[in-house]
Amino acid sequence: MNTTATSAHAAPASRTGTTAGRRGLLAGAGFAALFVGGIALAGLLGTGVYPSPLDSESAAATYFADNQGVVLLQGILHTLAAVPLALFAASTGNRRARLAGWAAAVALAASGLINAAIPTLDATGGALHTLHYLTFLAGGQLHVPLLGLMVAASTRALAPTAPRWTTVLGTVAASLAVLSLVSFATESAMLLLPLGRFTSILWIVVTAVRRRRA
Repeated sequence: MNTTATSAHAAPASRTGTTAGRRGLLAGAGFAALFVGGIALAGLLGTGVYPSPLDSESAAATYFADNQGVVLLQGILHTLAAVPLALFAASTGNRRARLAGWAAAVALAASGLINAAIPTLDATGGALHTLHYLTFLAGGQLHVPLLGLMVAASTRALAPTAPRWTTVLGTVAASLAVLSLVSFATESAMLLLPLGRFTSILWIVVTAVRRRRA
């Protein structure tokens, strides 16, 4: 094959790689921005701290009554965040990572929708407690371990070509996220949920940027 023919074949491949890298970057950054933005806006616009299902029912009822608009906004943003997460998972090129990422996106969307339903339905009493718990279950104890499985599978697949520090970051993030399953058994493991979640988000952003540059 001559040089001209080789260049002709290389150009479409290069453009395809550039497009895939751009899409991966937009998906990873979009997921991080929407999810973290939902939390940040709740902190800036709301009164008090979003309650845990382990807090007293009266404290939760007071928060949701005083922050209906904020809770609705956060629920919408977290539901939307599931879309770029699914797109990022699709861009990983690894079947296990795709399946885990899509499952994590479904859990996050369910959490966001249930959270948005609390002010929409003006839930109180037992209904409020149930919806609050389901939001936490879907967006925390289900979503985070699934996110960790996606990161684990992607990290393993990318390890031969990725910088060592990103592989270490992915391994640590995945380990923390998957270990958060222990939170089902003991409250003392609840700290693993935010640790696993945010280190996984950091890995996603770093990986998306690295792939775009590559």
